[in-house]
Amino acid sequence: QLTLVAEQAATDLDAAPQLGLPTLPQLSGAAEPLADMLPWLAHNALVHYLAPRGLEQYSGGGWGVRDVCQGPLEMLLALGHAAPVRDLLTRVFSAQNADGDWPQWFMFFQRDAQIRAGDSHGDIVFWPLLGLARYLLASGDAALLEETLPFHDDAPAPLREHLRRALALIERRMIPGRGLVAYGHGDWNDALQPADPALRESLCSAWTVTLHAQTLATLAEAYEHLGLDAGSLREEHAAVQAAFQRELVRDGIVAGYAHFPDDAPPALWIHPSAPTAGLHYSLLPMMHAVLENLLTPAQAAAQADAIDRHLKGPDGARLFDAPLPYQGGLMTRFQRAESSSFFGREIGIMYMHAHLRWAQMLAHLGRAGAFWQALNQAHPILVRERVPSATPRQANCYYSSSDAAYADRYEAHADYGRVAAGTVELDGGWRVYSSGPGIMLGLVIGSLLGLRLEQDALLIDPVMPQALAGLRARVALADFVLELHYQPGPQGVGVTELRGDAGRSLPFTRRPHPYRAGPAAIMRPAPGTVLQLEVRSG
Repeated sequence: QLTLVAEQAATDLDAAPQLGLPTLPQLSGAAEPLADMLPWLAHNALVHYLAPRGLEQYSGGGWGVRDVCQGPLEMLLALGHAAPVRDLLTRVFSAQNADGDWPQWFMFFQRDAQIRAGDSHGDIVFWPLLGLARYLLASGDAALLEETLPFHDDAPAPLREHLRRALALIERRMIPGRGLVAYGHGDWNDALQPADPALRESLCSAWTVTLHAQTLATLAEAYEHLGLDAGSLREEHAAVQAAFQRELVRDGIVAGYAHFPDDAPPALWIHPSAPTAGLHYSLLPMMHAVLENLLTPAQAAAQADAIDRHLKGPDGARLFDAPLPYQGGLMTRFQRAESSSFFGREIGIMYMHAHLRWAQMLAHLGRAGAFWQALNQAHPILVRERVPSATPRQANCYYSSSDAAYADRYEAHADYGRVAAGTVELDGGWRVYSSGPGIMLGLVIGSLLGLRLEQDALLIDPVMPQALAGLRARVALADFVLELHYQPGPQGVGVTELRGDAGRSLPFTRRPHPYRAGPAAIMRPAPGTVLQLEVRSG
């Protein structure tokens, strides 16, 4: 068994977590190419977790707070490995600043603890809180809230004090009178750091607001599961949702950004009614508003349809409906997006991490066929059968982006329509270095196979097209094993029946869902159980 271990710690270092390659789902039938990719996704995800490196950034890197709280954490939770998630969270919270914020990145090993970013984007403070909430839901480990952990530059305190300071910092960063968190140094898209420092206080990223809402809702749910008071978290979430609808949704479409200057009326940026630099649609806030249930069913369907019409290429979802214009490096609104001469990664606007979240949105809406297609666009095995304009690429690693092979940024802007037409080649971008592999593995387990663990329940919610009828999977989760036989119906979503040994029908309860039939919930299997299930869906 392949074992990936962080470099040997010196005597003054904490022992690094040691993880063997996890037992991965075994899939049959039409899912075999994806199944062949699963061990490599796990390999890439563990490299990113234990010693961030990639084949294009081989000198190494720090733990990006945003990244490590997504891919590694989501993969480990999907597989039911709670202990290493606890370890991950204690390391992240021990790197927190005394004011409640985190650096953009920090070094994993104690000997390098002073090597860390000097600031962070406006979304960073939310990721450790969201990761903590997800862990608490999966484990029920209320004792973690009382564990004493150091701050980077202050005396140790219980984790609940770390949490309190982070929430207080978020409150201080709200735009006065708007109920929305300010942009700060940027958001998820590292290419869109504000060119004018004054925008940090008056600009709002709609995507960061969706993350704020997700963090509050997930923390509230975790607190309620633990029997703790979540009243204030629920109230704050309701206020954020109302402000989101009031300030950031116009004509049924979510804007990318909103500007609230002191001396002028508010203005939307990147919206069909208010195009910014020629851009009309922004993928991240549109899809995350759906994922975090901030929209009505009609609004959610409108975002999905607009993405389908305006933001799709042959290789999947794109960040905007066009790249930002390039004028020789002059910056007017955003830094790297307007100054970088390289047309790839976020600049090239097909970033695979965002594409995977779009796939997750399709699963959330129950669009099984589109979800399956999007999942298969994200891995390189036989990719040219699915994306004819893709260039040959290494088949056993995850690519962080799909980069249209234009000669320069001027050509990319002038002839961007060639991407949709399939007449420009698409190169694989950076390899291995990304949180994407862990996210993708989590989607296979949590959305395609539809298996999600809670402290005392197993949720079963496959989103699987009828073309995969008959698929069999053997999945090891935590300390039990599932042997599954899937029989999806025409819709490919909404469990209608669960059959156990000897074909006996198993009772289940259905969880609520705002946009479709919700997950089936059964009691979490006992340790050592091998549970055979036939899963039928609508």
